[in-house]
Amino acid sequence: MTKESHLGHIIEAYAEFIRRSHIPADAILRDFFRNRQYLGARDRRSIAVPYYDTVKNFLRLEAIVTDVTGSEDLDPALVVAASFIVITGDDPKEIRLLLSRIPNEFAADYPVETYEAIADREREEKRLALLDPIERLAMLYSMPHWFVEELVKEYGETEAPLILAASNTEAAVTLRANTIVMPREEVIKWMIKAGVEAKPSAIASDGIVLPRRINVMEHAEFRKGGFEIQDEASQLVAPFADIQSNKLRILDACAGAGGKTLHFAALLGGKGEVVATDIDPYKLDEMKKRVKRSTAQNIRIVYPEDYDKHLGEDKDGSFDVVLLDVPCTGTGTLRRNPSIKWHLSREMHDELIEKQRMIVSENLRFVKPGGVLLYSTCSLLSTEGEEQAKWMQEQFPELQLEATFRTRPDIDGCDGFFVARMRRSDT
Repeated sequence: MTKESHLGHIIEAYAEFIRRSHIPADAILRDFFRNRQYLGARDRRSIAVPYYDTVKNFLRLEAIVTDVTGSEDLDPALVVAASFIVITGDDPKEIRLLLSRIPNEFAADYPVETYEAIADREREEKRLALLDPIERLAMLYSMPHWFVEELVKEYGETEAPLILAASNTEAAVTLRANTIVMPREEVIKWMIKAGVEAKPSAIASDGIVLPRRINVMEHAEFRKGGFEIQDEASQLVAPFADIQSNKLRILDACAGAGGKTLHFAALLGGKGEVVATDIDPYKLDEMKKRVKRSTAQNIRIVYPEDYDKHLGEDKDGSFDVVLLDVPCTGTGTLRRNPSIKWHLSREMHDELIEKQRMIVSENLRFVKPGGVLLYSTCSLLSTEGEEQAKWMQEQFPELQLEATFRTRPDIDGCDGFFVARMRRSDT
């Protein structure tokens, strides 16, 4: 693929993201690639990386373009050009030349001075200096104002920018070896043999990090259930339950597509029982496929229509571990899901706080005396983490907080998670 063709595809994908901004950025790109089967793996990656760079930084990039052109009517081609110039550091004259060769409706003709002005960081700094500190950070890192305000309040003016910057980086591909099928060492050996660079995670005992992004789902070992795609932080959740026996009954009450359900099944060595449920049957359908591929025999999936039958009052106090991976703002996963930040609001955040508390209140009954309630969120905000753990202790005296952990993309190189392990008293 020529450079101009490559750039043209990125512009088309980004224009589609702007046109369908209510749809997640990754779904837009999947549709884009599905409609262009002629694109190979290398072409797809060369399109995906700058596309996500533009999506992650588009508030900043659009502000730069608006300032330079003096127009609110933004040209997608110029915004993508700004991404290459500002984020990647490409030469503005070369980008202009490439745009002039693209035969599509996006590539308007701008003078070279426009591109040189986009590359002028002093010009941007002067404009940003006129903003208040929160607004400046929100613009510089393309984040919602309310979210930046919360981060600064919680982490301070020194650490908040580090978190914001890390949240705009590219997330590594991380896998979890499915130890029911094979240990991590064997998965890594197979990958190296297949020409895939892989190394063991430093923080997750079954985790594998791939320095280069590849489509692992195309490989035979994935189809055989040898591993799952799962972020390192997410892989720390199930082991934090501190399982001491393989004969436990575990409930994953907000299971989604089952990443942590499958991890629990592996930790139990295929024994015990892991019951997984979710309000979204489509996610459970996806879990069904994953369970079949994993070869796990100790997972029971409970659909919403069968909830009362399998999780009625007779199941009160019958689970050794109850995981509540509650719905949250997802701010810890912005590296992977950059477009979600544009759909978040303080009102949505406040609604989620209440929803999280409702889920805890409704599911505490399942924890047996002496059992564990495991509460987790993929949020960077203490309002969804530490403060919720404090609320649980105040609201439910029978719960004792045993331990917590938090991960951050700027420190741990993984998604931002909060997990609390709480023990229900025997009395």
